[in-house]
Amino acid sequence: MIVPVLKTMHIFHEPEVEDDFCISVVADIGMKDSDGADQFYFSVISPKALNKELEAERIMSGRGYLIAREFDIELVRTHITNILDDCIRPTWDEVAKAINRHLNWEYDNIQYETLDEAMARLNKDR
Repeated sequence: MIVPVLKTMHIFHEPEVEDDFCISVVADIGMKDSDGADQFYFSVISPKALNKELEAERIMSGRGYLIAREFDIELVRTHITNILDDCIRPTWDEVAKAINRHLNWEYDNIQYETLDEAMARLNKDR
């Protein structure tokens, strides 16, 4: 079974107001015994900031958002680790798709062509 682990998280600024924030985060998540990682994107948003978003948008999807009263990077790290504990699967593709239910995977909805498909497309264009 493939065990996903959080390698590192990147945040691009700290909240200016303790109870009113929306912080973008990039999580590098990979296999337990591997150096590589894929990136997963999400935001940590306060209830106050969420309420402001809902005033403007009226409705929004919750995927890719963690709602928190205060921004605590260790609490975020623990929450992501708990998500990953529930995403152990037989293959990395299955693991990444399970994580993608919660966070936004960098490869979500990317479909690669096989060599035969690419050659057929190139020959068709001639």
